Amino acid sequence: MKIELTSSEERNRYLVRHPAEVQRVLREVMQDNGIVTAYADDGRERMLTAIVALDPASRSVYLDCGADEEMNARLATCREVTLSTTHDGVRVQFTAPPLERVRHRQAEVLRAVMPEELLRLQRREYYRLVTSVVDPIRCHIPCDGGELEATVVDLSIGGIGIIAYRPDVELEVGRVYHGCRLTLPTLGQFAVSLIVRSTFEVTLRNGRRSHRAGCQFIDLPPGLETALQRYITRAERERRKRYL
Repeated sequence: MKIELTSSEERNRYLVRHPAEVQRVLREVMQDNGIVTAYADDGRERMLTAIVALDPASRSVYLDCGADEEMNARLATCREVTLSTTHDGVRVQFTAPPLERVRHRQAEVLRAVMPEELLRLQRREYYRLVTSVVDPIRCHIPCDGGELEATVVDLSIGGIGIIAYRPDVELEVGRVYHGCRLTLPTLGQFAVSLIVRSTFEVTLRNGRRSHRAGCQFIDLPPGLETALQRYITRAERERRKRYL
């Protein structure tokens, strides 16, 4: 059941190791009442549960006991437990030693050891945010013909789609552009590297011709990836509120 990350690039991209960040992710899962699946050993036996409390001082993650007492006992005697959930479209997973049956706040719960690292598997195909024209995202790309200021029309953890209005500057498919500057409303400006995956001409609603390009992030720092995920989640929540 456990996802194995084989390359160092995957490990650096998807594994969260800082204790405060690990606790933040687990706390958000708890606050959203996320359903957590607990798998015993090879994953053939599983139980649905939820995080009910966190105690960083004792390195404890407290989970609801299941209705099946045999499964509760199995999770306490197996070699390893894998705990998996989904939060805001992101797969969250970590492993722990066998769970311990304890009492916490006058209730019987299962205690897992707070993980030293957890997996946040955010693939590009999970979600792309169509950006706002009212408060647009800008990207500045250094090109041979000078700096290109482009408007970001969609955004994901994997990359961006842009429209560039300067007709005298074209992006080259397959080329990596270093030193780009991505400006996110309320968050500020970030340095990124992009590789252009596709380009084509489009006709805008006002009849104007423009170049559109699909670009992929290269070696996106984990901290920026987290910031992008928060921005995308917040923007989508605000959009849904406007249509409720």
